[in-house]
Order: sequence, then C-alpha cells, then structure tokens
Amino acid sequence: MQQLMARMTADRQILAILLLILGNLTISFGDVVVKLLGQTDVTAYQYIALRFLMTSLLLLPFWLRLSPEKKGLGQWKIHLIRGHLLLFGSICVYISLIYLPLATANAVFYAAPLMTLPLAALLSKEKVRPAAYGVSLLGFGGILLVLNPGQWHWAGWLALFTAFTMAASNVLVRRLPQGRSVLATLFLTQALAIPVGFVLAVPVWQPMNGEIWLLLVGISLIGIVYQGTCILAYAMADASKIAASEYSGLLFVTVMGMVMFNEFPALHVYLGAAVVIMAIGLQRKLK
Repeated sequence: MQQLMARMTADRQILAILLLILGNLTISFGDVVVKLLGQTDVTAYQYIALRFLMTSLLLLPFWLRLSPEKKGLGQWKIHLIRGHLLLFGSICVYISLIYLPLATANAVFYAAPLMTLPLAALLSKEKVRPAAYGVSLLGFGGILLVLNPGQWHWAGWLALFTAFTMAASNVLVRRLPQGRSVLATLFLTQALAIPVGFVLAVPVWQPMNGEIWLLLVGISLIGIVYQGTCILAYAMADASKIAASEYSGLLFVTVMGMVMFNEFPALHVYLGAAVVIMAIGLQRKLK
C-alpha cells in the first residue's frame, strides 16, 4: 500500500484523474438531490442563493483562521468571475435536471471537457496537442450516442451552457498563484456571488419545510467536496491531460437514474458510455 501511495504521489496526473473521478461521483449524488428538490416548490434561484449562503457559512470559520496571505483576497477578481460562472451554471443545472433524465442532462454537462481544451489554450496558454482534441471529440461522439439528438429538449441548451461555465471555471483555477489555499478558493467563489444570488431569488421566494432544509444542507456539503476536488485536480495537471476523466460521472448518474427514478437507458446509452470510457483511457496515455 505504501508503494502504491508513493507512486500515486509521484504521478500527479494519475492523482488528478482520480480526484476528478471522485468529484464526479460526489456531484452525481448531488444531481439526485437537485432532482428531488425540483419536485418541490423551491425555485432555481432560491435553491442556488441558499446553497451558496450555506456553503459560505460552513467555510467561513475555517477561512477566518487562515493567514492573510492565504485568504486569497488579492485574487478576488478571478474568484468573482468564477463565482458568477458557477452561480448561473448551477441555475441551469437545476432547471435542466427537472426537465431531463439524469443521464441525458449529464451527457450534455460532460461536454465541459471538450470546451476545457480550447479554453485552456486561450486563457492559460497551455499547449494542446491535436491528438488531445481528437480523443475529446471521440468522447463527444459517445456523448451524442447517449444523448440521442432525436430526443433533444430545449432544456438541453441550458445544460450546454452549464458545461461552458464548468469548463471556464476550471480553467480559471490555473490563473491563481501556486500554493494558494483550496479552502479560500472555495469560500471566496461562493461568498462573492451571494448578493446576485439573492437579488434573483427574493422576488420568487417560496416557503420551505424541514425536509427541504436538510436537502439544501446535503447539497451544500456535496458542492464543497466536488469543487474542492476540481480545484486540486486542475491545479495538479494540465487540463488537456485530465479533462476526459470528467466523463466518468456519466456512468454514475446513469446507474443512479435507474435506481432512484426508474430511468432505464436504451441501448444507445450503453454504447455511448463505452465510447466515453475508451476516450478516457486514450487520453490518459497521451504524454
């Protein structure tokens, strides 16, 4: 076990991939919670505003204990942009999960790695080999098989916008200085977007019972774990080398949709998932 841990530590790319897979497993449970919330009267704006507030309150005591140089206030502009990208992306997630099956919505969400590659080249000046684009396009072909364009729903456009916000947010992590605090990044990203969140939520506010509050606390904790793993992963390796690992969440939500919501995928879903797994393996071999 010690040799295995030592090898994982030495190979930052492998560890980054494992972190992304763990994060996607976690956020898949979050999608289930969001879908359950979508069956209540809680609006998308209300859910996001409260989630960002709860996450910030959970992290605030730990953030206050950080040294001034670790608090991340010097990079507040990047945190502000990331926070609002996640704010509007999360609103689109909520709406799309209400109208689309888990597997279908996530098939579009996992277009994010495709967008990550050109965004990484544009924003972070990363060198992206043509082979990496080719492998990601193969993964996108698998997504199309799962999605089945013949059953396209308008909510799919919202899911596609979510993919863009996820990709842009992850790439912007590369603009932050080395040695930054992950906790500070999580806190500032959420806290700086709270005002806009409540401006959107207050006009459509709905009453909530205790069960809804428990779901909100659960999704807030899940969001912290997911964003933390993404921040760590994209800080450890080039986006072009690990982005396809995010497709793993597609497999997780497919199973959860079957178990929780009786959403049994057709044959094309399994074929598409197989293509996605192939793309993940091929991208891992790129040097």
